[in-house]
Amino acid sequence: MIFVFTSLIAQTDTLSFNINESRNKNIRHQLDYRFKGGSGSFERVFFANVEYTKEALSACVVGTVILSFTVDCNNNLGDFRMRNPMHYGLNEKLQEFYKATEGQWNSCTDEKYARFEIPILFTVEGTQTEASGFIVLEGKASGIKCKSDAYYLEAYEKHKSKGKTKRALDALDVLIRRDPYNLHYYDLKKELLTE
Repeated sequence: MIFVFTSLIAQTDTLSFNINESRNKNIRHQLDYRFKGGSGSFERVFFANVEYTKEALSACVVGTVILSFTVDCNNNLGDFRMRNPMHYGLNEKLQEFYKATEGQWNSCTDEKYARFEIPILFTVEGTQTEASGFIVLEGKASGIKCKSDAYYLEAYEKHKSKGKTKRALDALDVLIRRDPYNLHYYDLKKELLTE
């Protein structure tokens, strides 16, 4: 039974990797077309405006924020949203970054290039996570060791086996916050809630 479970996780990880690679390729293509200087310039503007806050580092905040926004073909920014916000001052940094892109967009003739969804992974150096983002910001926390994905998956299994549904859900919620595109975590949550 354990072998089958491990095999399913390996298949899910491979599928997730392929989907993430495809997503990042599409984002890069879209930014190369719309952002002045392409995706590389977009990333430089990001790193010039966003850094880990001390509060986020000391709280071991690890997760993927999905920035969603529009830039119409006349270069007007709009409909800015953050799915899976991280708090601890990181959301404000992301808003500053978004504002910093104003005036740096190329015009377009096709509205399919007007909506953007960009996953940004915040992680702390030395923390094992399967999450990925189009942009990855790794913070350096001196003396702090943050828990890995494996820790939370083991906590989920332990609490589930003891019938502690709320604690099992809490562990899954941490994993979902880290990797909101991982459908396996949602399946585990659904299974737990329907038992």
